[in-house]
Amino acid sequence: MNTKTYIRLTPFFLFYFTLTLLVSDNIFFWDTVQLGSKHAHFFYETNFSQLLLPNDIDSGHIPTFGMYLALAWKIFGKNLLVSHLAMFPFLFGIVIKAFLLLKKFITEKYIYYALLIFLSDATLLSQSTLISPDIALVFFFLLGLNAVLGEKKVLLCCSITGLFLVSMRGMMVAFAILIIDIVFNTKQGGIKSIFDQLLHKSFIYLPALLIFIFYNYFHFTQKGWIGYHKNSPWAVSFEPVNFKGFLFNIGLLGWRMIDFGRIFLWASTLFIGIKHFKIIKHDKKFIRMFFIFAILTLTLSYSFLMYRYLSGHRYILPLYLIFSLVTVYLIFEKIKMEKVKYILFIFVLIGSLSGNFWVYPEK
Repeated sequence: MNTKTYIRLTPFFLFYFTLTLLVSDNIFFWDTVQLGSKHAHFFYETNFSQLLLPNDIDSGHIPTFGMYLALAWKIFGKNLLVSHLAMFPFLFGIVIKAFLLLKKFITEKYIYYALLIFLSDATLLSQSTLISPDIALVFFFLLGLNAVLGEKKVLLCCSITGLFLVSMRGMMVAFAILIIDIVFNTKQGGIKSIFDQLLHKSFIYLPALLIFIFYNYFHFTQKGWIGYHKNSPWAVSFEPVNFKGFLFNIGLLGWRMIDFGRIFLWASTLFIGIKHFKIIKHDKKFIRMFFIFAILTLTLSYSFLMYRYLSGHRYILPLYLIFSLVTVYLIFEKIKMEKVKYILFIFVLIGSLSGNFWVYPEK
């Protein structure tokens, strides 16, 4: 990216910086109490002398996010402002990586309009007001996807390592990126050629795998469990569902996908998809995006569908973003009439932003 591009992205940077300052007195909320505050307090108060968390706050993740916050507190002071500002580098990175992703699919004339829709998702915006590991996850996801599409091996290695360090869900996203990488970047050839390519590719993922093995081996030798244990406060979330629960979770997944304004994206995508199906079905870029969406759906929906309480909106945040990519591609690249493009842009943007104000009645 050149200086001119950074200047053009300044309004997006300023928005997130202003948003961060406006919410800088917001307390830790919901899961961020556990994954942010409690973890960070432990490392801050023990001065990083211990790697493993006490059982009552150990949810199985590698607690890197808590360490990151604790380090920020050590350097800049322990307060909410510092905690929120610690998220800004990831928000800054999300803007850049979202722009670079869109640039691979959208004509430059429309890319900033597309970026507005891409960043307007209510779940992404809500997480942006929190001290949330999901913001770090989104950054590393976009970094990794760009690296796969651009065949940037060092950046891909950094992304996969970052995803492994964020959370177990980050590991699931990393697995999806691995599949996408194999399909997109494995050249055709004989069995030996493909094996050599996969062997060479494995070194990109090796650092993350070694960290995972080392941490969980050490965790198991010290505590006797990995992920969660029967007395864990989160054990109920990992209870497998029966067939009825599985069907219920399918309905819940569908609801999540259209909730908080995303139904406007689905309506526009279906409208364009049906109208221009003959052209779209042979479009290589669309097929690539659809494949990415399908792989993420299969990967992230497994725990969503199979377990009792792993169905929060934020758990499938990468899915929303890739579907946004599909929508903006269809609007700006497949609609021929300029007037219709901008009508659909306004329709989707207002609809998406309206999702921030959807409040359901109790129960």
